[in-house]
Amino acid sequence: MRFWHGMGYTPLDELPILARHAEALGFYGISLGDHWVTAETQVDRYEIAKDGVTPWQHDVPWPDPWVTFPVLAGMTTTLQFLTTVYILPIRDAFTAAKAISTASVWSRGRIHLGVGVGWQKLEFGLSGQPFHERGKHVDEQLEVLQKLWTGEMVEHHGKYYDFPRIRMLPTPVAKVPIYVGGVSPAAFKRAARFDGWEGAIYPWDEVEVKVMGARQARIDSGLPLEGWRMVVGTTEPTPERLDQLRKWGVTDYLKPPWTDGLKATKTSLAEKLEEMAGFARRFGVGSST
Repeated sequence: MRFWHGMGYTPLDELPILARHAEALGFYGISLGDHWVTAETQVDRYEIAKDGVTPWQHDVPWPDPWVTFPVLAGMTTTLQFLTTVYILPIRDAFTAAKAISTASVWSRGRIHLGVGVGWQKLEFGLSGQPFHERGKHVDEQLEVLQKLWTGEMVEHHGKYYDFPRIRMLPTPVAKVPIYVGGVSPAAFKRAARFDGWEGAIYPWDEVEVKVMGARQARIDSGLPLEGWRMVVGTTEPTPERLDQLRKWGVTDYLKPPWTDGLKATKTSLAEKLEEMAGFARRFGVGSST
């Protein structure tokens, strides 16, 4: 099992120290979430939380992952970088493709694209992209990204993108794995077509049904389970529960950032470093990657 450490809700000046610490402890990689803005008054329901309320405060930073990852890659050697999740359909495909491919170059191929359709209508209003068509939009975006990343002359004629033969450079220096987030039937079906499914951090009693839903979608697709990844975490981990995740086919454990349940907490850098080391010792992180 590969271990990822969530770095959401974290002050930016702490990220280099935490990234190097994660690498030294044996974590496979770290992850960052993605939002443009936080509303002063929340108007859209956050479905991951039972109460529908976002678990972060107004002063939580959301750095652009494709800017941040290359910076951290320059301070580390093997650490991998994952978005949890990148809200692709609030962007146009060309802006996203260029940012991700450039980040791949500067990180020496150590990035992984976790993609979701988003939930906050506010951000779609700011972007001018269609909210109610975001599933169909992201399907076409992923097709366009994969064409552009070949570095060859490509063309596309679809509903959202229509262009003649063009070439985009630079290309990613290594394959960018694509993991699709979400727990709807459509999200599971979409994930089954790509490199894996990316879950979030869930209470333990919610994990099994989500994991099995994703796994079944891959089976139903007719594609092999071997090599297909499932990324998920829980607010209540134990060694026994991680063993159960392995039995269910989970390949990657996503450790949450410093939270109380799902709620973001104010934690000092020293406390973060100590907690990371304790987790690594308890779960054998260095020996599991």
